[in-house]
Amino acid sequence: MVKHARAAITNQVCEYCDKQFTTRGIPLHQKKCVKKQAHDKAEAKKTRSYNFCILNEAIYEEILSFLNNQTLTKMQMITGDRYQQCEPVLARYCCKCENDNPVIRHSFCRLCLSSSSYCFNGRITKRVAKAKYGMRGEDFSSINFPKSYPYYSCQTLEDHMIKTIGSKREWLRHLVKRDLRKKKALVTRILNRKTKGFLQTLAPGFAAYVSDIRFMKTDKEVLERCSERFVTLRAKLRENGLSLRADSSSCKVFITTGMGSVEDVVDSIAGSSD
Repeated sequence: MVKHARAAITNQVCEYCDKQFTTRGIPLHQKKCVKKQAHDKAEAKKTRSYNFCILNEAIYEEILSFLNNQTLTKMQMITGDRYQQCEPVLARYCCKCENDNPVIRHSFCRLCLSSSSYCFNGRITKRVAKAKYGMRGEDFSSINFPKSYPYYSCQTLEDHMIKTIGSKREWLRHLVKRDLRKKKALVTRILNRKTKGFLQTLAPGFAAYVSDIRFMKTDKEVLERCSERFVTLRAKLRENGLSLRADSSSCKVFITTGMGSVEDVVDSIAGSSD
């Protein structure tokens, strides 16, 4: 009887390594089979392809209308298409939850921050509200003075901004425009500072003259030529007992554009002095 039971045991071949095992042993082997593990990893790495059936452009546009701006931005990056209703620049101001919610801190919006590991009680200061929500001083006067002052409820601030501006997307556009204005103002200040420093390296008195006539050019080559004409005209006027006047249009035109001649300008100044 024992010999008969042993004869009934069947063997199976592992399809991955071709080794033989008993019916009971094959499952245990395949859990540790190196070749099976390599096969499973290769299968997992295979890229799956999906075919989407889009009946026509109208239906496709309708589907896109249900997607928020952050999702559309990702689709543009993946497909290379351009969607009219997509504004990628707004996505940089939003939380990763993809609900088009403005970021407060740590790259999170109010809702995500509340459920995160960060300590957050749903309130922010006026300074943070101005920086992150784009609120102005007059906006706070339209909100009931909070008992938690100087902290304001984020929910209250968000509701106020959406109601005031019109929609969440318009609110995001408001933030983008504000930052663009700040960047332009910063670039202008830096350029003006550099121009002012460069003017000090040119002819004595030229910087003051440029300021008096409100000459706004910043190109260095243009300013150098203007400075040379300034020196030439001033010297010629002094030879004739005259002074260079900031209110003289003929002086201004000659110095800033080079139109006319030194003699004509001198005659003009001399004639007006008589």
